[in-house]
Amino acid sequence: MSSHLQPRKHHKTSRFQQFSNSKYGVEIAIWLARRLSPYGAARLAHWLAHTLVSKRSSSLVQSIRLNQWVVRGQRATAGELDQAAREVLQHAGRCTYDMYRNMRDPEGLDALAPSTPVSEKLVAQSRDRSFGAFVVAPHLSNFDAVLLANAYRGLRAQVLTYAKPTSGYQIQNRIRAETGLDITPVNEASLRKAVRTMQEGGFVITAVDRPSHRRKAELRFFGQPAPLPYGYVRLAMEGSVPILVATAYGKPDGTYGLRISEPIEIPGHHKDEEAVRRNAEKVLGIIENYIRMAPSQWLMYYPVWPQLLPQVPLLPEH
Repeated sequence: MSSHLQPRKHHKTSRFQQFSNSKYGVEIAIWLARRLSPYGAARLAHWLAHTLVSKRSSSLVQSIRLNQWVVRGQRATAGELDQAAREVLQHAGRCTYDMYRNMRDPEGLDALAPSTPVSEKLVAQSRDRSFGAFVVAPHLSNFDAVLLANAYRGLRAQVLTYAKPTSGYQIQNRIRAETGLDITPVNEASLRKAVRTMQEGGFVITAVDRPSHRRKAELRFFGQPAPLPYGYVRLAMEGSVPILVATAYGKPDGTYGLRISEPIEIPGHHKDEEAVRRNAEKVLGIIENYIRMAPSQWLMYYPVWPQLLPQVPLLPEH
């Protein structure tokens, strides 16, 4: 027997998300990561994933199930979506443990996200003042750990972060800044700086797959309209630089890899709304392909297609 999720006018962050994004949640996660063995961390992640998914009415679980349903072609059953949500949360637990256990250990990060020709090229390009670019990333796997590992190897970039970071995000931003990355919450000044950075041959990095209830669902993503940002496209056009899509991915051996797209040319004028949206959907199409490679590693906890919530199959609460 199945039922359906009810639509919400606005996404409400679950209590678990509120706590995990707070100063206390991050501090506890760091404390646990330093004390748990890998086996103990895996057991905790397994238990937590099963516990959270059993509460299917929570906004966190609703969002994960919705997102997994769409990226899996809207064909997954209720039971398959529950399993997908558990896999997402277990992978998130692995990423959190690995990140916080190694965040201030360059050697540990180097072992966790080994250098490859792809990462070496990215580091070299970030220091080549003749090649500016906007590097955009989806929330795939342990991008933070991969970013820090390469920052310790010499990656230089301005990183655009949430405009109003929570106390937990502020801790994470301080950790990122210790590597030499230029961490700048989004505001008018940081956006102007981003354009200058790229025009002068530097890199700017930001995530681009978090939806906003303040936005209209204008961009097609996995074939459905989604309220995703596209200001990064406008900035790339204004700076006359290409976009690179960067994604992390978890490997069976416990390490993390990095994939980088070919440079994506962004033609048109930054004030041409149609050109901006067209270029944004070109970038999103590439991101779609990377997510399809490992859908259970897409750690997106907000509803990317809120209008589709009523269609997602759902088993009754236990």
